[in-house]
Amino acid sequence: MSAATAAPLERDFRVMSLIGVAHGTSHYYQLAFVTMLLIVREKAGLSFTDVGALGAIYYAVSGICQTMAGFAVDRFGARPILAGGLALTAIGLALTALADSFLTFAAISVVGAIGNCVFHPADFAVLNSSVNPRRLGRAYSIHGLGGSLGWAAAPIIYFLDDLVGRTGAALIGAAPGLLMAVLVLSQRRYFVDHRVEVRAATAEGERPGLGLFLQTSILLCFAYFALIAVNTVGIQQMAVPAWVEMFGMTERHAALCLIVFMVGSAVGMLAGGFFADGMKRHDLVASGGLLVAAALTVPIATLAVSPAFLLPLLALAGFAGGATNPSRDMIVRNATPPGASGKVFGFVYSGLDVGSLLGPPLFGYLMDLHLPAMIFWIAVALYVVNAGMVLTIRQATVPRPVAAE
Repeated sequence: MSAATAAPLERDFRVMSLIGVAHGTSHYYQLAFVTMLLIVREKAGLSFTDVGALGAIYYAVSGICQTMAGFAVDRFGARPILAGGLALTAIGLALTALADSFLTFAAISVVGAIGNCVFHPADFAVLNSSVNPRRLGRAYSIHGLGGSLGWAAAPIIYFLDDLVGRTGAALIGAAPGLLMAVLVLSQRRYFVDHRVEVRAATAEGERPGLGLFLQTSILLCFAYFALIAVNTVGIQQMAVPAWVEMFGMTERHAALCLIVFMVGSAVGMLAGGFFADGMKRHDLVASGGLLVAAALTVPIATLAVSPAFLLPLLALAGFAGGATNPSRDMIVRNATPPGASGKVFGFVYSGLDVGSLLGPPLFGYLMDLHLPAMIFWIAVALYVVNAGMVLTIRQATVPRPVAAE
């Protein structure tokens, strides 16, 4: 019996909570960095396209490094790699207090991206080895919940900038990551080392090689994550100025709309964990939620709603999309050989970085062309495409061996 299978509820809850907060911290820094760019955009002489390009640099570096981070996790262990990532992302935000040009922001984006690349391979290596498999759907939901709450917290940078200025906002915003790095390093007792499975697989002559990245199911998961990230990150980074232009609302009201959307997504992820643990057809949960999110986005793209009604509509759309995430993660886990969590999740989740690389420049370009509604029409189309793709992934997935549990 593996350590994860025997894990008591108390330890599972501690591991889920810590990894959820760590994941939230990573998402907070992703969006906080772009928020700082939007705050200083005019003073630093940046266009919206420049902001999108800086976001693309961030995610390009993160995507390139994420698969390598997966190998590092499988080689050195998840806990120290995760702590290092937390510290680097925090340092990246702190450094924005000093930047004043595209080139300096580009250098800072590389620092933050190197920190950001470790989270998915490290997080899932810890969860898959430390949490009872019967509670993994809920573990993934708390992981996703943490990420969405981290994104929801990032617009607070706007308010910190009003209160203490740009430098104060950057330094205060850096504190959570440094504190979390210390906390993660202290959790040796609770974080099971997933490399035990790697050593067992090696002893049996079954160590996964690079060929696993060519499996159809894993390649499809990569593509799915890339397309969904075009939506998620592009909307997060450009929704505030888009809604200001589309609906004539204030920047602060638009920021509140973004927070509501991400909180809705977080609540959806929490509910989605119970769906993932209770249903075998994870593909139906994921595709259904994406189609509902697409339908709810159409009124936004057509400007068929008032600014007041935008808040509940965004909450529902966020919930529908968020509810798909734990089932999506279960699909990836079912395609992962024993002991290869770092490699597979690192590779598959680098698809998020590829999509995050493509989305911001495209949506930033649309903003410069004064075509904000096109952002949401693209979102509708990608929701529908991904609903079809997630059904295809299930057909290509080889069932995970029972012994791996």
